[in-house]
Amino acid sequence: HFPDVFPPPESYQSGDDSSSSWSVQVFRSIDDASVIGFPVYPKAAFALGLHKRKDVTIDRSIHAGYIEAVRRARRFIYIENQYFFGSCFAWSEDRDCGCSNLVPIEIALKIASKIRAGERFCAYVVTPMWPEGKPESDTVQTILHWNRMTMEMMYRIIGSAINEAGMEGKASVCDYLNFYCLGNREVKRAEEYKPLKLPEVGCNYWRAQMNRRAPIYVHSKLMI
Repeated sequence: HFPDVFPPPESYQSGDDSSSSWSVQVFRSIDDASVIGFPVYPKAAFALGLHKRKDVTIDRSIHAGYIEAVRRARRFIYIENQYFFGSCFAWSEDRDCGCSNLVPIEIALKIASKIRAGERFCAYVVTPMWPEGKPESDTVQTILHWNRMTMEMMYRIIGSAINEAGMEGKASVCDYLNFYCLGNREVKRAEEYKPLKLPEVGCNYWRAQMNRRAPIYVHSKLMI
């Protein structure tokens, strides 16, 4: 029996006034291509909390929910997402690329405020090493560039907060914000399948057989 791993035999429900209660929300994203009856005109869309952009009506409740959760976070933020880029208006370049969501800069500003307050806080972001598609394609390379610009912007804000707090040389930006790409490594086993024909040297199959490691793709959209 492992009391720290397995839950107690009986469920427990905390009261609404309990400071230890967890709030769980499930969101979905939709636009006027996936639902009937979305308003056509911007004013009507705005009245319903929707967003009108490029003749498309969008439900942005996920964006609003993420921002609210970031602002309410007290000790840490954990994110898994297939993509992680945004707040391009604060990048060092490509500020007009259209990646305008506020989640990255909200996280960076949250961490900066905690540093100034002398409180411990950390954010963990898990994404795939590269998104779906060929890594060398223009689309994937553009997304990776946006990822880099986003990370650079966040670390710049956190680094400035560290310096302003007089913690230069005593703290690192990685004490507060970390990005992870998951991978899998395999050990060669005697009983494993052996191809009847050896793969051509230099091809992807050959590299997989030789290196025995591959990225683990992250497709979830999760924040704790």
